[in-house]
This record gives sequence, C-alpha cells and structure tokens, in this order.
Amino acid sequence: MAKLRDPLDAANEQQNYAVLKRLRNSEDVGADLQRVLDMMIGVTRAEFGTLQRFDQRADCLTIVASRGFSSEALTFFGVVRRDTNTTCAAALTRRMRIFVEDVSTSYLFVGTSELDMLRAHGIAAAHSTPLISSNGRLFGVFTAHFREPQKESEFDHAPLDRLAVQVADNLEQREGLVPSRHVHGREVPKHS
Repeated sequence: MAKLRDPLDAANEQQNYAVLKRLRNSEDVGADLQRVLDMMIGVTRAEFGTLQRFDQRADCLTIVASRGFSSEALTFFGVVRRDTNTTCAAALTRRMRIFVEDVSTSYLFVGTSELDMLRAHGIAAAHSTPLISSNGRLFGVFTAHFREPQKESEFDHAPLDRLAVQVADNLEQREGLVPSRHVHGREVPKHS
C-alpha cells in the first residue's frame, strides 16, 4: 500500500520551497505545474497523476499537467464537468478530498465509461484533493492514481493537504490576487 510522505520533512523542504517559489514567479507555468504535479505524486507515492485547473467561466476542470497517462486517456478526461463520474469532479463539487479505495466497486464508477477507461489504463484506485487557497479560492484539483486498490485508513492526508494549500496560495500570489509577502526576496511577516 502506498503511504504519504511528508513533503515538509528536512530532506524535501528546500526542494519543495524552490518548486513553489518558481511557480509563484513562473515564466513557464506549464513546466512549473508539471514540477508541482511530480512533487505531489511523490508525496502520495502514486503511479499516475493529474493536475487540473478550475475554469470558473466554464465551470469545469481541465488537465494542465499529467504523468503516466496515454493521449487517449488525456483526451477522454481532458475536460471534467461536475456531472462526470470521477473523483476530481466529486472533489470540485464538494470542495473536499475524495478517496476511492477500489474504482471497480465505487458508486462513482460502477457501470460507467469512466470505469472502462480507468481499467484499460491499469488504474485501480484514485483520490482527488482540491487546491484551495488560504483565502478559500479553488484553483483546481490534484488526483493521484494507483495500480492497486488502496486503504484510506493507511494514509496520512495532512502532508498532502498542507501542500495543496501551499500550491493554491502560490498560484493566488502569481495571479496577483493577494499582495506578495516578499519584498526584495525577504518574507514580510503577516499582520494580525
């Protein structure tokens, strides 16, 4: 069974900080979102993963980074609406993590074309975590996909939840929706 590893442990803290800082100041958002996805896949120890951006106008998720998926699967899941039978659609709608231990027995997938596509690509389990900033803005969803069924009780979700907020906060700063807390490369303390 896969276990989450803490993205903030001493060995990974500097690397993760560098990835998030690059995202905040990115000139190549696509490449930096791929780095974020790889970091999140590493935290979950998943075999596959997607990072989807929330398009508020169209009220859907679109894949902006992926790892391990065929072009057929990327086309099939490229745009996910709230009524799509996926963990990411459920996470979008509920604004909370959705964990499916076994896609073949989940009410989300049984009897759907989505299940057929997941099985065809060797996916047995999935969980989706929304990227919601500290200010409550939804930026997208990260989904981890696994070749074997998983047990949610064996996961510590706290590291991934913290990382998801950090990613969303950095995207929010990048888009200028909140003032930067950095002046000349130094962090300015928050005022209460």
